[in-house]
Amino acid sequence: MPRMLPEEARRLLSNVPEQFTFRCHNGHVYWNLCDLTRAASNLENHVFAHHVNDERNDFANWIADVIGDRALARELWRTRNPATVSRRLAERVAFLKSRTD
Repeated sequence: MPRMLPEEARRLLSNVPEQFTFRCHNGHVYWNLCDLTRAASNLENHVFAHHVNDERNDFANWIADVIGDRALARELWRTRNPATVSRRLAERVAFLKSRTD
């Protein structure tokens, strides 16, 4: 696996500009990967299904296009399982935080 520089890890964890925040179906707004990670474990099934289904994966798209973490997005595009999405988000955030030291 390629080495990640602390600057890149900090960039992936940082807030996005307001116009690029993730606006969830339940009305919540997420500014960064940590926000989404905290929320993912508690999303109601219908809210999760609104964003992740056979036609779309809003979380993976936002992570790829706005956050810029294509590695995580590729993993999320492959799953429709809320527990797996939540776990992968938490693992990635922990990894990124470990690289910012």
